Amino acid sequence: MQKILAALTVATVVVGASSASAARYYEVQLTGTLVSELGYEPWQLNTGIDPTFSVGDKFSLTARFEESQALDFNGGKVAGLYGFPTTGSQFWRVDAKGLTWRSTDDTFDGFPLDIASGSYALPAIFFSGGKVTGLAGELVGPSTRPVLQLASFRVEPGEGLYGNLYNSQGFQGVWDFSGSSVTLSGVPEPAAWAMMIVGFGLAGATLRRRTALKPA
Repeated sequence: MQKILAALTVATVVVGASSASAARYYEVQLTGTLVSELGYEPWQLNTGIDPTFSVGDKFSLTARFEESQALDFNGGKVAGLYGFPTTGSQFWRVDAKGLTWRSTDDTFDGFPLDIASGSYALPAIFFSGGKVTGLAGELVGPSTRPVLQLASFRVEPGEGLYGNLYNSQGFQGVWDFSGSSVTLSGVPEPAAWAMMIVGFGLAGATLRRRTALKPA
């Protein structure tokens, strides 16, 4: 019994320390659907038959970021995700029909994220009660992608903005906020995993040593 208690004590201390250092992440999923064409006249924008999109196409927004990225905002949270990559432990992206929009495509290039002062950089996600409640920002990119207005969910040709010459009549979409999800989960960091492994190793060594010293 004493051997078991000693082993459990070591394991408990290490696991407790590991839990304290584990990062917590928000994971976001949101989809939207194109519901109509914008109906621009030929003289207004670079119009034409869209080579990629049509009414009914789905857009998917996914994100994963540390809890510290989210600020209190109007009874909920807001996270400014400018500069995030499209993959990794923290990321942000919008995908549709083989195209991807990135946070670094935002038109407000260069604005910093300052958690201490309560400011954030676009694009941004607003959420509350486990649901996405709103978006902000305008995403542009190379000519293979149209402008994406996040808040109003408009897919626009862009009038050559930032070299964007996407030939499209443009679309209006609707985000499915009610079907979205925002979850907060804890994931042990590499250092935490290392501590846990060492802790269980120490527990095993303690048991083996006590067994070896046991009188015949």
